[in-house]
Amino acid sequence: MSTLAQCVQTTPGELMEKMENNQTPWQPTTTMVYACSGCSDAGELADRVARQLTREGVAQMSCLAGIGGGVKNLVAKARSAERILVIDGCPLSCARHTFQRAGFTEFEHLGLQTLGLRKGACEVTDTNITAGVAAAKQLILNPIKG
Repeated sequence: MSTLAQCVQTTPGELMEKMENNQTPWQPTTTMVYACSGCSDAGELADRVARQLTREGVAQMSCLAGIGGGVKNLVAKARSAERILVIDGCPLSCARHTFQRAGFTEFEHLGLQTLGLRKGACEVTDTNITAGVAAAKQLILNPIKG
């Protein structure tokens, strides 16, 4: 059974009990993905790319706001991941900065602007989502060593 299926089968009461007892209600996964999900078209596109990666089973999306807010279980979930992919919609790189401020130093970063997708001028289309997913898969399969 997949980690996502395990999480879905956990009742809200069981989930809350595990969180109150500082137990992680999920299993570590190979790759976690976090998207900026900002208010612009580029933020929506970053979010949709992350969701598509999750649907395809390439990565598991988690909550970027939880990392920024220092939510203990969500930070622990990220720290237990084998790999982390952070997706930003624009050059401000809010998602990357969130991870850096939380003390993370090892993660892959995809800025959608590097694909020619510009904030305020990139429609959220299947074509643009597919381009983002393809770039994300490349980073996951061939991480950049810095």
